Amino acid sequence: MRFLLSPALAFLALATLSGACSDSKSQPPTAVAAPLSFSPVFADLGSVTFGERTSTIYTLKNTSEEPLVISRIGPFACQCVIANLVLPSRSGDAHKRRLDGKRVNLTLAPQETAEIHFVLDTSRYRKPASRKVGSIPVVFRDHPGIVLQWGADIYTPFIVEPWAIELGSVGIRSQPVGRAMVTGHDVWEFDLDVDFDQDGWTVKSRPILVDGTSKSTYEILFTAPEYLPEGPFMEKFQMLSGLPDAPPIKINVQGLAQPDLSFSPTRLLFDPQRGRTTQRMIFAQRAAGLDLSELQFDDFVNHQIKYAAGKEQDFPAQGAVTQALELEFIGEAPAASHSGVIKIPTGDEMTPILEIPYTVLPQRADS
Repeated sequence: MRFLLSPALAFLALATLSGACSDSKSQPPTAVAAPLSFSPVFADLGSVTFGERTSTIYTLKNTSEEPLVISRIGPFACQCVIANLVLPSRSGDAHKRRLDGKRVNLTLAPQETAEIHFVLDTSRYRKPASRKVGSIPVVFRDHPGIVLQWGADIYTPFIVEPWAIELGSVGIRSQPVGRAMVTGHDVWEFDLDVDFDQDGWTVKSRPILVDGTSKSTYEILFTAPEYLPEGPFMEKFQMLSGLPDAPPIKINVQGLAQPDLSFSPTRLLFDPQRGRTTQRMIFAQRAAGLDLSELQFDDFVNHQIKYAAGKEQDFPAQGAVTQALELEFIGEAPAASHSGVIKIPTGDEMTPILEIPYTVLPQRADS
């Protein structure tokens, strides 16, 4: 019977013969593996629900009678990994340290054991994932490195987008509405019936159809209270779907609540001696039911300030309708600094008067 040599075996044989015929002095020295036992080589983290954590411990032991230097552990695949190096035989600050993928320059004594406490935090994933694998390189000073591996099945029944809703600058009575979508991922069909109030916010869900997919998709609407306290705000919501083993749906709604009527700059400054007699002022209206045309600017004249009103302009990205006012101080520079307040009637019950402070700088000796 005649045997045919496969290409792979033929290549191996040729390489062996070539090596035998060549000068042994020309061959590079063979790198010696690190005298290290480690386990597991592959850590199967099993199944974990998206948003939860799972963990394992890798054990590394210097099996020689000589010190073994580990230069670096990592870097890790993503920010979803939390890892700590633990040395059971040591105490104090040397017992435990956080691993960040940078150099550790760790010297393991003969027969000493080190542990890598590994945590996978699935809540740190910004994109949906069903199966994740990763590796942890371990680099030695005097030996070839090794690679530890891990894998996990991540149960992600649905995708929430966005998980943080940014409303931007809104009026305190504008009742802005934020929107988020929940779409099936590992589970194609599920129920989501949300209808509740929280701290004055109204939260409701409704099913919607999305082109190109037959997966269950819902829109969740977050309607702000009738009145938001002035300043930054962040409301945290947590909801449950109809899936018994699914993680809760967590969404934050945040923004900056500003007065329904405001103006900028918050103080006018004129310097007639330097020729700085003009300024532009912007009035902003952020709530329905208010009308910038009702503002009465007559008091500017009482303070020697001439004004020319521009047209209203709509800036949807800022959630406000604004109107510009061109101002000019027509008086002389006073002998002493002069300050005052201009009062603008608004016709609004909550903010009936806008008070605009101003300062006119005095005459000064030429420097």
